[in-house]
Amino acid sequence: MSEPIIEVRHLSKSFGTHVVLRDVDFTVKPGDVTCVIGASGSGKSTLLRCINLLETPTAGSILFHGQDIMAKGFSPSSYRARVGMVFQSFNLFNNMTVLENCTAGLRYVLHQDKEAAKATALANLEKVGMAPYIHARPRQLSGGPEAAGGHRPGPVHAARSAAVRRAHLGP
Repeated sequence: MSEPIIEVRHLSKSFGTHVVLRDVDFTVKPGDVTCVIGASGSGKSTLLRCINLLETPTAGSILFHGQDIMAKGFSPSSYRARVGMVFQSFNLFNNMTVLENCTAGLRYVLHQDKEAAKATALANLEKVGMAPYIHARPRQLSGGPEAAGGHRPGPVHAARSAAVRRAHLGP
């Protein structure tokens, strides 16, 4: 049995008196695909924001490879380099091409050299049918290509998702 990548235990999040998440529990192991489904306003994005430390949970814990991500001394920036989030609004850099948008995280967060980042981005853009658009700017794309161009190069390219890059599945 493989070690869980992410464990969410008794997670709760409130904004004042409004409880958004109550006692959420789940585990994600290598190879798992986990879907969070619910009505608008039910807390799906809040859950993902808590997992990515963009919100602080009110109660509970989140473990990444067994390590509590909310523990004192834990490095949120190194964690975020291994676990990413794609937002509904993709917030692409308008002054950059699709290729430049896809290489930015690889270069500035994962510290890949320019050529390695370009090769990774091109391979992933090819996988999602975006190769013809590598020189396009965000304003030149429709919603579908914009969504694909905004994902962090890796195994996941769906809106409102958290992704662990394959290269970072190990501890």
